[in-house]
Amino acid sequence: MAGVKRIWTGRKGTAPALLCAMLLLSPMSHATGGWVIEREERPDSPLLKDRKSIALSPAQQEQQQLAAAYEQALQAEQQRIREHWSIPETSSQTRWISYSADYSAKKAVDFEHNQVEISIDGIHNGGRLDFAAMARKVQGELEDTLGTSLQKALRQDPIQVAVNQAFKSRNARDAGAETGAELVLKELFTSLRPTESDVRARAAALMRNASIRYQALSASLASVPVNTGKKLTYVIPLPDNRIRKKVLEYKPLVSRNAQRFALSEDIIMAIIHTESHFNPLARSHAPAFGLMQIVPSTAGRDATIKLYQEERLLAPEYLFNPKQNIEVGAAYLSVLYYEYLKDIKNPDSRLYFTIAAYNGGASSAARAFVDNPSFQDAVDAINRLQPEQVLERLVRNSPREETRLYVEKVLKRRNFYTRL
Repeated sequence: MAGVKRIWTGRKGTAPALLCAMLLLSPMSHATGGWVIEREERPDSPLLKDRKSIALSPAQQEQQQLAAAYEQALQAEQQRIREHWSIPETSSQTRWISYSADYSAKKAVDFEHNQVEISIDGIHNGGRLDFAAMARKVQGELEDTLGTSLQKALRQDPIQVAVNQAFKSRNARDAGAETGAELVLKELFTSLRPTESDVRARAAALMRNASIRYQALSASLASVPVNTGKKLTYVIPLPDNRIRKKVLEYKPLVSRNAQRFALSEDIIMAIIHTESHFNPLARSHAPAFGLMQIVPSTAGRDATIKLYQEERLLAPEYLFNPKQNIEVGAAYLSVLYYEYLKDIKNPDSRLYFTIAAYNGGASSAARAFVDNPSFQDAVDAINRLQPEQVLERLVRNSPREETRLYVEKVLKRRNFYTRL
């Protein structure tokens, strides 16, 4: 980008002394990823005595309706799950959850903790648990998980199918954006198109390190009670280098978009890590989708103006494509930093506020500096502070705990990706 100074590179990987101290002392999120400018609330205003009388903007109406469609689909699926499982878990930002057709087996890929968890009913033989039979069943479920493509995962998810219909009814952009046939866990294989034999061999190798968790406790096989009717969970560690492989896979996409939008690669990578732990199927209640957790009605619409010079609603299938998700996320970061937040003069201060705004919106982050959700009112206060003071306000005074922790995590991970 000729004539544009790349942001956040002046002191790349180096934090002020206060930042270092704060991050070392602080404990180490589900992000909305949306740009929402809330109304300034004045308790004495007659307009706020009856909130229902204030008309929502078309974008706010769209967001509410899509969120309601997601919630309806979620509750319907959770009701089905409760017929078989006490906890109706569904996919989230860092966990891809799937069930067998009859809901007798639950499969969870935990991207944050780098493991697969497969839960089944105990199989008995002569009043004792038949561990050989259970291992065979679990390995079969593991093979199914390892051999699942992004397309198949989305098409077999009842929640996503229903949400896709809600977006389709609004003519969301998905033409030419169908997610590829690559495997969700393709980094576990040397070939992009592993055979059934490859999948079977990989599953067998992974099973050799599996352990059984009974009622959230690890147990040896001999100590697992029998005939209890309880579910048993096999915990299967994934290779230690899997996450590094994902980083290397996405690095060319991140580098290309960082150059295109005059951003720093380490910031984009740190946001991906914090938002989804490199889970291409990441989904949150906003609803937000994909690696960088884009909310279509807010961040997505802002990014499409940057990308296509017109506002568009992006379908979930579009955002579950890693290449497109990173492009949209980078475009949105550029909009935040170079356009919406341009009145923050110091580049480091603007960076810190951009990270907070990416998570919870600028109006929410503004409350760390002023008593109302007005970004414009916060600008003067921010510009009077040093960057380390801005950071301190964000991690101590932001109204949402999620945002406070989010800023810390992104900056910690940025230091790692600077050295990569």
